[in-house]
Amino acid sequence: MNRRRLIILSFSLICLVLIIGGFLYWYSEQLAEQKLQDYIKRLEDLGFTTEEHSLADFHADDVVRAPFFGDFRSYAKQQGINHIYFDRKIHALYFLNPITGDGVEANVFYYK
Repeated sequence: MNRRRLIILSFSLICLVLIIGGFLYWYSEQLAEQKLQDYIKRLEDLGFTTEEHSLADFHADDVVRAPFFGDFRSYAKQQGINHIYFDRKIHALYFLNPITGDGVEANVFYYK
């Protein structure tokens, strides 16, 4: 194979990989948004208020990660929380819970 064909083939393969990679990234973001909307609807159906707000804007003394949505939702109910935030940038739902002293604990569920 001559050098010109090899360059054209290499360029074509690189473009194809970039297009497929971009599509897969876009598709995964669409799925994440769909999951978020489903979780928001389920929370609002249970009486929670949801609001978009960046977790980085709050100062949390401790961050507790919930592995499952059911655990996250149940713990919020047990603690009497009624306001749940979501952060699209980090793909998370979270609520703030006061802890002993003047501390605040962020309970986070990552949906992606």
